[in-house]
Amino acid sequence: MPQKILIVSYLFPPMGGIGVQRALSLAKYLPGCGYEVHILKAGNAGGPVRDPALLRQVPSVVKVHKAFTPEVPFAIRQKLWSRLSGRNAQAGPAEAGSQPGTQPAWRKLLKATVSRLLCPEPEILWVPFALRKARRIIRRHQIDFVLVTVPPFSALEVGTALKKEFPAVRLVSDFRDEWLSFYLKDFDFQSSAHTRRKAEAIERGSVEASDLVVAVNESSRNEIRSRYPEQPERKFVVIPNGYDPEIFADFAPRTNQSSRMLVTHVGTVYKTASPRFYLDAADGLPAEVLGEMETRFVGRIAEAERPLLENRRGQVSLLEFLPQAQALKYMEDTDYLLLTMTNEISVPGKLFEYMATGKPILAITAPDSEVDRILRQTRAGISAPPDNPEAIRNMLRLAFDAWRNGKKLIESRPHAVQRYERPRLAEEYGRVIGGIEEPQGRTVHARLPGR
Repeated sequence: MPQKILIVSYLFPPMGGIGVQRALSLAKYLPGCGYEVHILKAGNAGGPVRDPALLRQVPSVVKVHKAFTPEVPFAIRQKLWSRLSGRNAQAGPAEAGSQPGTQPAWRKLLKATVSRLLCPEPEILWVPFALRKARRIIRRHQIDFVLVTVPPFSALEVGTALKKEFPAVRLVSDFRDEWLSFYLKDFDFQSSAHTRRKAEAIERGSVEASDLVVAVNESSRNEIRSRYPEQPERKFVVIPNGYDPEIFADFAPRTNQSSRMLVTHVGTVYKTASPRFYLDAADGLPAEVLGEMETRFVGRIAEAERPLLENRRGQVSLLEFLPQAQALKYMEDTDYLLLTMTNEISVPGKLFEYMATGKPILAITAPDSEVDRILRQTRAGISAPPDNPEAIRNMLRLAFDAWRNGKKLIESRPHAVQRYERPRLAEEYGRVIGGIEEPQGRTVHARLPGR
């Protein structure tokens, strides 16, 4: 008999973007690892983008369940928060923004009231509906495991409540991002002291109730582990994000036909992944270099970042969000792929898809950050720190010289890149989950290859 797992993921196709990829890959590959997979998603999720073509990747054996959420659509929510904050909304992986300026007292009061009502985030409204639906799924299908993947982080409350009601069910909390030292620090909606206290309580409840806590890199794992020293070491494991080799089976890299060197950024542009460091540095390049460069942005651009892309010395093209299949076409003919991540422990999911293309990556990231570490491990690209414009310009000069002379900027290590293939990672995830013994034993056998 296959073991039965319920994956609780607020975002799931037909919603699009990188936020659905973790749950989608588990739904796609865990059935081949001996699991009967159930998905619980928000039926009317307030996500920023849609990509219905992703539904074709969901196997027919996967049972997808929906729970209503009483939220307003993402775009409306962003505009309301923008007006309430008295500025352009800064969107990131969740509600986000730069620090607000001087505001009237009534606006500050109203903003604080909304933040408290929707604490720690607007998706908290989904929790009671998701919990009610999850109870039914567990009883009807005799679920063995519940895996809650976040963000949005409020979904952790679903897992904690289910563990209390069904103690025999083994609970896995899957952190695709670090909450307390990333989201609460960088995103405005979650920046208040009240929200932090609520977030700390939710996370602690989840970690204590979980049989397994999964992070996507060592830094994130160590960060969350350090907050709960009383919990057993074996509870905390790392399973990285990755890429789906099937999606890249027909990827056809080709030389661009433009007279310019093409640099392409794919994915959301927001505060922590702001391109301003790249653009400011590039503006300082000699005219003869800058005149032969074009930078393309394929993806959603947060309103607060949009002005930073305007009135640049070099050619900048904004292509907005495109479904995955169309975005890949722009990656096929680019010369370089651009990535910016100023948070040292966060790794954008697009990094792995970048690596799958074989196209060299130009990364703006801190030395010894998680992004820098992966690039050095795989030799998939080179990096420069965001606070060093001259280092960024030197990186661009190296890239330009390689392009002009028809040479490779760097030679990647395919075997190191293949470690991040999603079928492999899903198989490892399946073994890790399967190694959780009954709650009385609380034994987890969780070691990735090479660790």
